[in-house]
This record gives sequence, C-alpha cells and structure tokens, in this order.
Amino acid sequence: MTGAEPLAPPERIRAIAIAAIRRADGALLVTSTVDPATGRTLVRPPGGGIDPGELAADAVVRELHEELGLEVAGPRLLGVLESIVGFAGRARHEHMFVFAVEVAADASWPSTTDAGHPVWWLEPARFADAEIDLVPVGLVGLLGAAPA
Repeated sequence: MTGAEPLAPPERIRAIAIAAIRRADGALLVTSTVDPATGRTLVRPPGGGIDPGELAADAVVRELHEELGLEVAGPRLLGVLESIVGFAGRARHEHMFVFAVEVAADASWPSTTDAGHPVWWLEPARFADAEIDLVPVGLVGLLGAAPA
C-alpha cells in the first residue's frame, strides 16, 4: 500500500474466489478498475465474493457466469492468498482462493464485466508493470508454479 494519506482499517475480511485463466502465451485474463483515491489501476483475475454456505469452487463457477457470461468447469484450487490492498481510501483485507478452470476452446471473451469493468489479457511482461497493481500480492509466484 502506498500513498500519503493513511488508509482507514478494513471493516471485515472478505473471502473471494478468482479464476486464473491463461492463454497459451501465458497472458492472464484480468478485470480492472481505477482506484478513485489514487488514480492507480488495479487488476485481478475475474471472480468475486463467496456467499455464506457456498464452497469456493462453486463460487468461482457462479461468478464467472454472472460477471462474464462464461461457462466453466473443473475448478482446481491452485492456492489461497491473503491480501491487504488500499482502495478508495480504505484497506481491504481479502482471502483469495485461486482456481484454474476449464473453459471451452470456442469461448467468447467479453470486453467488460456485468458491472462495466474492462476485461483484458495481461501479458506476462506486464505482470510487474509499474503502471498497474496486480492483486493479490503473491499471485505471480503462485502462477509461476502452475501450468498455463
């Protein structure tokens, strides 16, 4: 976390399930948003919150359908990462369950999520790009050990 102003503490810990979807060239499917407090672009693989009583594997399948209209199968847990990131002047504390999923070869890739956030392919050369913040921290290391 960077910035001159101290961040408000997190209100809670949020459990999130995300999908690490990669092309053959290693590019990672990401969604992005701009932090209104800093102007920084934050990117992360698509996914979302895990509902009470819902398993993380079920959540990632549901979220990809809701957010991107993608039908995926066979979620395989790659790991769990803990992240505290600043957004909109507040610290967000998240436990992210990172999954590999099976996507049909003829899948149609949307350009935005259902909430209007851009969806794009992040090339491996940009994983450490100073212009963006790829979250959660530790994702690149986790993906380095996982097949594309």
